[in-house]
Amino acid sequence: MTVFDVKTNLCYTSKVKSEIKICQNCKQDFTIKPEDFNFYEKMKVPPPTWCPECRRMRRFAQTNETVLYKRKCDLTGKDIFSMYPTDAPFPVYETDAWYSDQWDPYEYGMDFDEKKPFLEQFFELQSKIPRMSLVRQGMAVNSPYAHRVTDPKNSYMTFRASYPEDCLYVYNAKYTKNCSDSAWIFDSELCYECVNIENCYNLKFSQESKDCRDSSFLYACRNCSNCALCVNLVNGEYCIWNKKYTKEEYFKKLKELKLNTFSDIKKVEEEFEEFRKKFPVKAVTEVKSDKVSGNWFSNCKNVIQSFDCVGVKDGRYLFMVYDAEDCMDYYEWGNKAEQIYESVNCGINIARLYFCNQCWMGATDLYYCNTCHGARNCFGCFGLKKGEYSILNKRYSKIEYEVLKEKIIKQMKEMPFTDKRGFKYFFGENFPEMFSDFAYNETIAYYHFPLSREDALSRGYLWKDKEKKDYKPTIEPKNLPETIAEVSDSILNEVLECEMKDSPDSTGAFRITRNELNFYRKMDLPLPRACFNIRHLRRIKKRPMLKLIKRQCEKCGIDVETVYDEDYAPRLYCKKCYQQEVY
Repeated sequence: MTVFDVKTNLCYTSKVKSEIKICQNCKQDFTIKPEDFNFYEKMKVPPPTWCPECRRMRRFAQTNETVLYKRKCDLTGKDIFSMYPTDAPFPVYETDAWYSDQWDPYEYGMDFDEKKPFLEQFFELQSKIPRMSLVRQGMAVNSPYAHRVTDPKNSYMTFRASYPEDCLYVYNAKYTKNCSDSAWIFDSELCYECVNIENCYNLKFSQESKDCRDSSFLYACRNCSNCALCVNLVNGEYCIWNKKYTKEEYFKKLKELKLNTFSDIKKVEEEFEEFRKKFPVKAVTEVKSDKVSGNWFSNCKNVIQSFDCVGVKDGRYLFMVYDAEDCMDYYEWGNKAEQIYESVNCGINIARLYFCNQCWMGATDLYYCNTCHGARNCFGCFGLKKGEYSILNKRYSKIEYEVLKEKIIKQMKEMPFTDKRGFKYFFGENFPEMFSDFAYNETIAYYHFPLSREDALSRGYLWKDKEKKDYKPTIEPKNLPETIAEVSDSILNEVLECEMKDSPDSTGAFRITRNELNFYRKMDLPLPRACFNIRHLRRIKKRPMLKLIKRQCEKCGIDVETVYDEDYAPRLYCKKCYQQEVY
């Protein structure tokens, strides 16, 4: 079947049959579908040799998101915070210094050697290039601890966020203000301990909710205000445990719940989890989306085996992508992105990126590039700032570039790079996992594909034990006050022991900052008992794993694909049955 692509004005032949292959990594069968082949032919790349899940894990292993270290900038000598520790084998520059003209990435340029695998040459270049300490785009205002952010303002320990303001301990956010300890939160303000919420105000301890305000402990609610401990509620007001009250009764009962004390919050949290399981869960969590599979969609169309997508059209195997079109095997970001393949951490007006990491702000037509913002027509480059027609950080004329690019692609098809495990990487495969700058447990792979230290090392990954804080705790969790009203400013001078101090993921102890204390007072919330790392992992574990399973709708019996297993969702409905009962 011949298909005409109106975007590229090219015709290509579509394969009409699926093909089963054996994954080079896990050795399991996987299916390449006709729609996949169409995309590969349009992008002029061969089909992958790794299955979708192993490809996702490989992308995840390239990214440190929340682990920061104190160190010196190798260019200016300043004390900085960085995603790289002091013993990193390459130079690390403070972000503003990296963006500056104080160094030239073209000074590291290399000639292509046709006798050596190309990825081996790229790895040699990668080993020398200075890294930026923290990834940031735009202007950062009073946000030295923010990482992978765009235009942050007065934000602390904020990660994967676009345009956050006055935020603390927030992960994966867009247009958030005055929020703390939340993840996957969009267009919201004054929210605390929330996961997967959108367009909410003054919301606490809530999940999977949209257009809600002045409420606590909501799950899968829409357009609710002044509600507590409610599930699947739409247009609710003055409700507790899904029961309607008068305004006066509501505030009286809300006061009796004592949701400003630590012990009562913990008690209610456990009760609410059991209460939630009595209600049906929609097989796929989506809003205004059509032809989607995976979970957590908003305003998406034709997006398959993907998760956490907003405003995406025609995508497959995506995670945490927004405002993008015609993409496959893409992890995180977007913001006007088109035809992105096997890439990580790329966004803001980008197009036609192949096997890239950290390329943004107008990056187009890049192959095997890393940290090349605003670059165009480059192959195997690292750290270029608005570079063009370059290979291995060496400039060429347009004609020279095109000729050499095709020569390298041909060489990669004939002379693959072979890693320590014997896996072969021809043209069309993403960077090997050994190219990652990070230890496995520093990356997002550790969250979604957890491995023990021994297992990670046996698979060839690096591992870095968490650094315990070198200060001695002055207060144990059991001695902290029940309410914030009992806390004086002296808490700012104390060192709090983490309640999970013996966990390998804990820093052992933590401090409370002035902005944090002000937030707890404003929201009438008790002090946390665990360090940020533990709290962050707890929020991630509130969501099911990124793995689709087969189940049946409890009501009509049809087969559905979902991420929700029977433990998380004893009752599961298809979209139609859910809408009939809930809306």
